[in-house]
Amino acid sequence: MRTRRLPVVFAALAFAASACTSTPETSSAAPATTTQTTPVPSTTVSKPPEEPYLTATPTLELSENAARPGTRLKFGEQAVIPYYSSYAKGLLGVSVTVDTAPVTEEEIGKLALKDEDKKKIRGKTFFFVREKLTNIDGANLTRIRVPSMHATTRSGGWPGSVLAVGRSVDVTGCQEEVFAPPSFSTKGAEYETCELMFGIISDPIVSFSYTKAPYEDSPSHSVTWHR
Repeated sequence: MRTRRLPVVFAALAFAASACTSTPETSSAAPATTTQTTPVPSTTVSKPPEEPYLTATPTLELSENAARPGTRLKFGEQAVIPYYSSYAKGLLGVSVTVDTAPVTEEEIGKLALKDEDKKKIRGKTFFFVREKLTNIDGANLTRIRVPSMHATTRSGGWPGSVLAVGRSVDVTGCQEEVFAPPSFSTKGAEYETCELMFGIISDPIVSFSYTKAPYEDSPSHSVTWHR
């Protein structure tokens, strides 16, 4: 109880002293107080990039930096073609080469193929079709699919393609990356992949042609790589 009365007693003594003294009362100003408000950090939510070509196919034009229809190159040389992702249109550098390797039982066992399909490639030769892609102008080409090309063998025929539904097709020396990585959105970015084909060693692949728009399916209007 004593602790509750202390403020009252001190207040009475202070009042009595002020009443008995002849000293003029001076008032002391209350100390100035400042209120500091901590700023609330602003939060910005980054929006995902727009995908104008997710469902729509854009018109691709031939710029001065793109390969002209009818362009012929050697294996390993780069052609620049108009290309697009779901995000943007841009210029894509493409080069293609081919390596060969024998089809072995060990490699056949790595492939998710039906038995009848495995029989088709026994005794054949693998063709490792290697594509190197380069982002030429810095367009956002994230997650593009590898350009589809037509392969032709020495006899004028076509090699066989090894396809596995729902998964990539990989053997020793040839790893397939169907889509470009998220980093493929800056100028100079590179990306490599390998498509697995097969045939006979005496009838190798001698050319590839790219015929998608703005090119066409004819030698004078496509881009062609040859051995």
